Parts: sequence; C-alpha cells; structure tokens
Amino acid sequence: MQFESESGNPWATDMAALPWLRGNLHCHTTESDGRLTPQQTVDWFAGAGYHFLALTDHNRVTDPTALNTKGLCLLTSTELTAAGGELGSAYHLVGLGLTSDAVLPPPSTLAAESVSWLRERGAVVFVAHPHWSGLSVADLMAAGAHGIEIYNGGTVLDSQRGEALTHWDEGLARGARWWGIAVDDTHWHTIDRGLGWVMVRAANATPKAILHALAQGQFYSSSGPEIHQVHVSTTEDGATLVEVETSPCAAIYLLPFGARSQFAFEREAAARGEIGANIKTARFTLGNLGPGGYVRIQCTDWQRRCAWSNPLFLATDASPGK
Repeated sequence: MQFESESGNPWATDMAALPWLRGNLHCHTTESDGRLTPQQTVDWFAGAGYHFLALTDHNRVTDPTALNTKGLCLLTSTELTAAGGELGSAYHLVGLGLTSDAVLPPPSTLAAESVSWLRERGAVVFVAHPHWSGLSVADLMAAGAHGIEIYNGGTVLDSQRGEALTHWDEGLARGARWWGIAVDDTHWHTIDRGLGWVMVRAANATPKAILHALAQGQFYSSSGPEIHQVHVSTTEDGATLVEVETSPCAAIYLLPFGARSQFAFEREAAARGEIGANIKTARFTLGNLGPGGYVRIQCTDWQRRCAWSNPLFLATDASPGK
C-alpha cells in the first residue's frame, strides 16, 4: 500500500527537513465581535509562541498590514457567513489568504457559490464549527471547501458542540477529501484561546508557503499532544505497517477506512491502570484497505487533549478539497 508524499502527509521523507510552524486559523477582534483589538490579538499569539495567525473577523477582511507583527506571519482572512444548509442553518466559512481590499459576497449567497468565489481568489477554505452551526454531512460535501474544523475550542466551551469528528469521518467515508483543522475561535470573552491549533510543515513562515501547506494537508491539528512521526511502509508479506511517535500520551489510535478496515488502539499506558502512565510509540499492521482507503492517527493524553493527523489517502485516490 502506497500513500501520497505530496498530500496530507507532513511526515513523508521529502518533508523531513522542513520546520514545524504553529498557527491559529480562527480568531476575532474589535473589528467584529472580539474584545481585543487586532494589535492586542497579535501581541497575545506572538507571546504564546505561535508562528502564524489568521484574523478572521465576521464578514469583513481585517487588513493586517499596519500591525506590528511581533514576528508572526499574518494571513489576510475572514469568517464569511453563507446560506443554504438543508435544515435552514447558515454556514460560516473561514477563508484564508485574501487581499485586504476584497469585497466579500453577501451572507445571503449560497455556500457553494461563496466557496467558489473564495477559491477562485486563491483562498484556502474551511467550514467552521459544523456541529455548532447545525450543518449536515451533505451540507459540508456540497460546499466544496478544502476541509472542516474538527475541533473548535470556543464552541466546546459555550455549548459542547465544538467537535466534528463524526462529520469528518462520515464525509471521508463518502468520498470527500477533507483536511481537518483545530482552532480557538477566540473572541476574548472567556478562556477561548490557546485551545486548538495546527502544526504546519512549510518551507518558511510566509503566507505563500503556509497557505500551500494548508491546501495540501501538510499539517496536523492539536489541542495539546504532538505527533512527531508517522511512518508507513509495506512488510515482506504485503501488509501495511504504520509506526507512530508522539509526545507522552495515554493512548494512540489508528483509525482507518476501507473495505476491510478495523480501528486499532495502542492501549499499553491505559492498560497499566495508572493515571499518568504514558506511551510515546505505537505500531499497527493493516491488510489491504481496498480502493479509497485511508488511515488517520489520533492520540490522547491524560487531560483528554488530542492530536489528529489528516487522513493519509492511497496515492491512486487523493484529490484534496473535492
């Protein structure tokens, strides 16, 4: 079984020399409904050790060019409301990589049209907080975005509707090729910051390099743990071996999909029955998943914080954002 080295696998051999860059892709300022100014927002994320930041104010593009970046790469972005959910819900679309003078489509525009408009202008697009928004998997598949927010810390806090792993897995099983991001959705009203982020593998901390990596799935997402390595190889008898290295965790999961798939759980630390016992490596052996198969990695620490890899698709069946 061969996996693509160019899409969705930041641990591929040809990526090994590139740095890991930490970024927040969803936050708000006083330009919409946030409590801190754009500069105060930049100051906080720079002080917290982030490498890049997207200011995603509602239905407007906040121009970052006049700000003191404090060393951050700032992505000119928006959170755009759009219409058309099958249950009457509105979409919120995180559009990353716009020009500061972009005139956005009105919120009454159908989501698929708004996503097309954003992508035609070079933006990388993720559907925000699908569970919180009341969107179905069919809604998400119709939108045509690069991916979805699988973890939104702000909506976990306000309603426990900030996770969308079920949406993600069902969409992937139905043929979607989505990347999954973790975000804060920071508004500065609660402790809604530093909760979810992406770790991108990019040549440098420039908008071009980061946006390319996001579009290609060259990142993983986290609310705490780190995924240091995922190595996929084929054994002599034709099975697929997946080897994973992480920061200290309670459990590491292999979550595949295919005609003959079965999830696997490296349970050594949890099985010891000792709170705080950790593992940092896991090995999983898989048979042939069949056409359209993929695997994704998830690890969990003792505080129930997680890290999520993007799906690693078969090389013959990978087309991001469709």
